[in-house]
Amino acid sequence: MNLPVMFIDDEKSVRDALGQTLELEDYDVSLFASAKPALDLLTPLYQGVIISDINMPGIDGLQFLKQAIAIDPELSIIMLTGHGDISMAVDAMRMGAYDFLEKPFSTDTLLDVVKRASDKRQLVLENRELRRELEVQSAPGPRILGTSPSIKQLRRMLSHLNQSATPLLIHGEPGVGKSLVARFSHDHSPRQGQPFITVNADTNSPHQLGLDLFGNAEQDGAGLFEQAQGGTLYIKHLDKLPESLQQPFLSHLNRCQHSTSNECPHAFLNVRVIASLSEDKKQQGSDTPFYQAIYFQHNFVSLELPPLRQRKEDISILFHNFLRADCSRFGIEPASVSPELEQQLLNHRWNNNVRELRTFAERFILMGEQASIFSPSSIHTNPTQEPATLADRVSQFESKLLRDALNRHQGRLKDVQQELGLARKTLYDKMKKHGIDKDEFKQ
Repeated sequence: MNLPVMFIDDEKSVRDALGQTLELEDYDVSLFASAKPALDLLTPLYQGVIISDINMPGIDGLQFLKQAIAIDPELSIIMLTGHGDISMAVDAMRMGAYDFLEKPFSTDTLLDVVKRASDKRQLVLENRELRRELEVQSAPGPRILGTSPSIKQLRRMLSHLNQSATPLLIHGEPGVGKSLVARFSHDHSPRQGQPFITVNADTNSPHQLGLDLFGNAEQDGAGLFEQAQGGTLYIKHLDKLPESLQQPFLSHLNRCQHSTSNECPHAFLNVRVIASLSEDKKQQGSDTPFYQAIYFQHNFVSLELPPLRQRKEDISILFHNFLRADCSRFGIEPASVSPELEQQLLNHRWNNNVRELRTFAERFILMGEQASIFSPSSIHTNPTQEPATLADRVSQFESKLLRDALNRHQGRLKDVQQELGLARKTLYDKMKKHGIDKDEFKQ
């Protein structure tokens, strides 16, 4: 991407000459004859460099600088000054300008200062992004884990989208985490203390779904749109919404006031709508009137979640996070993960994506590698291998729980009895059955 540069100077010949110089260096240059139009375009998200003359009619360079740094004090602003205006340039530096150039200056000098100013601006924005991501990831509630470029980009997009009431349409393969993204979007938005209501549009009873969504006017019953007032309504499987309910759904979207304010006229619904598709149907059916209205009339932002096989660098992070959560939930010691298992996790296709990985992590915690169906090799389907029976699985689970308890209590049987609620003889019998020696766990 070509980095942007705003160049403000009331002299057209100067604007055109320096603008052409910067364009030849692949900068995306915007030229302004006065400061006001440039100020109107500035936001804290501006990625580029601003060059402004000091002596201009109307809003002069110092006034522009003061108003610009009020928008963002870390903007990279270069001031241009004529001979004899050095004191004004020094004042500009004290006010927050990045640097100044005294006319006339060489092309190399200009390009050098612009390059350094651009590098500084990129560093400022990257540091902000890192701080924002750290705050989000350390906050309570759901997290979107991963270091893959696609997941980093997803978190960046959500951090900006969640500050408004922008409606979202989430799509991707089954199990990629659409519901997690919907909940994350609500919990990291100004609506986090307001209702988050989920409804499944995949139903065998369109009439009941209509009553749930839109209420019953005759009985003065509030629907889910009204119940979500001030918060978020998440609609799963929007592609399954019965055709008879599509027009009422669009009508209710028209009533939604897309703002974060909780004070809105009665005619409006202050509700953020997030929807997901049951499959990756971004292209399929997108030319129907319903989806045309979703995308173009109601400005839904489409978010595509990548399948797990396309973000393999995230598999280990997710798996170990699931292991920690399950160990805490079941009160057992963290399981060791062999290098062989790590490699097989990477090699597996994960057709059911994160959901499948989550399920395997729980089974691995409970059963370990002793049960063949849950062992690392079982991640790959082996049609010649006999699956373990229910009795075998229960026995292996029991053995793991006993060993974990003995390990925690360093072989002290009385403590193990108390934790597991077993009589002494029952504990001895089970240890004998599984070939467990308490001395192995003494330290």
